[in-house]
Amino acid sequence: VIEMSLKSVVAVRTESSVGSGFFINSDGYLVTNYHVLQGKDTVSIQTYDKRQIPAEIIGIDKLRDLALLKVPGTFDYLKLADSESLQVGRKVIAIGNPLGLSFTVTEGIISGLDREGPNGLEEYIQTDVSLNPGNSGGPLINDQGEAVGINNFKIGDAESLGFALESDSIKESINSIAGETLIQ
Repeated sequence: VIEMSLKSVVAVRTESSVGSGFFINSDGYLVTNYHVLQGKDTVSIQTYDKRQIPAEIIGIDKLRDLALLKVPGTFDYLKLADSESLQVGRKVIAIGNPLGLSFTVTEGIISGLDREGPNGLEEYIQTDVSLNPGNSGGPLINDQGEAVGINNFKIGDAESLGFALESDSIKESINSIAGETLIQ
């Protein structure tokens, strides 16, 4: 599962930061967190095979801290899971670029569902997976290799208290940004 999923994850680079992102379809559309890009002029991605590709920002959802990007080409992508199928205690894996360490994998479990985020929406998965700066925008995947969420934030001084926006909210937001169904 990890080996297959890694090819769908990217490092998202701006002139002053590195975050994570992942492809949501084979046509070069990918998602990351808006805060990774906020206030930046140039964005590029680095694929798992180390290709650097300039990215176009298609749109953003500030409320849910999401950004839709597009790069030319055809890519492996992650299917988004149905949020209704998520269960507390199930194993999950985060893939990202914590502190610029490319394509790092950490695992844990879903600790809670429908948690309230900083935006006041109860659309977040609580996890004990280690999340650090640079994991933002990367996928939280299940043991089937589906993205159950996008890693978003952690609680400051707490140990193992990370949060990911759930997959159904990602689908709704990204399809709205695109004005078409990019994610089934």
